[in-house]
Amino acid sequence: MKVLILGAGGLTGRYLVQEGVRRGFTIRATNRQELDITRPDVAQETLAQEEVDAVINAASVTSLEFCEENPRVSRKANCDAPEAWAKECGRKGVKFVHLGTDYIFDGKKQSAYLPTDMAGPLSRYGKDKAEGEKRVMRANPHALIVRLAWVFGHGGKTFMSQLPRILAEQEVVELAGGRTGSCTYAGEAARTIFDLLTVGAEGITHGVQSGQTTWKVFAETAAKLMRARGKKVACREIREIRQSQIAGMRVARPAFSPLDLSETERILGRKIPAWEIGLEEYLREIGC
Repeated sequence: MKVLILGAGGLTGRYLVQEGVRRGFTIRATNRQELDITRPDVAQETLAQEEVDAVINAASVTSLEFCEENPRVSRKANCDAPEAWAKECGRKGVKFVHLGTDYIFDGKKQSAYLPTDMAGPLSRYGKDKAEGEKRVMRANPHALIVRLAWVFGHGGKTFMSQLPRILAEQEVVELAGGRTGSCTYAGEAARTIFDLLTVGAEGITHGVQSGQTTWKVFAETAAKLMRARGKKVACREIREIRQSQIAGMRVARPAFSPLDLSETERILGRKIPAWEIGLEEYLREIGC
């Protein structure tokens, strides 16, 4: 199988490349500098030149604050471009996989969100990702959407990715409280995405790890695992503060957004590992 990965320079994209190569697939990896997925007709031009069996779109603009301040950029990257690629893949008979987010939900549900639950985004990013999902499925009913949440991995800029370093260096760690969700080690996300692709899954699925957590519980678990491995942990206190007190988190996020995995597990015929297992794998990977 030959797979074109869009956004291969990003966190999830890098792990997708590694996983695809590990499985023996032919991987064509592109980053933002090489291929601007929002350019008009780029999907048609690329697929006319590249003979591939599948396209995985891991490219998006994910900063909520940036999207709020740059709505046109967000719309093009998170909504218009995925639709164009989905449409062209459908026309060429190429499988299209698009990555979604839990931020399409409002956080008011009291149980984990199902793939079929109605969206209620709180931010420009969430609105564009929700609209992007609709357009993708309308343009290509055989497309696959895999929603992720709170992704962490080696080289990532996300808070969860940076947390081991923060715990090793700071005695007091302050983080946003009041939020519960699913989290995803990017390596496990890549395995799930390729498994879904391989079995021919279609429609909307969830690619997080099982269980739910808060940032504080995640941090406490990371510190415990690091100490058990004999690694340096300077942190003596993990303190929850309001999101409004954190620079760079001005835009509303859903307070409760775990994603239900029952449909993904049904399709794959296996259980998805718990987030704690993903965290432990990540810590081993980075030597913490």
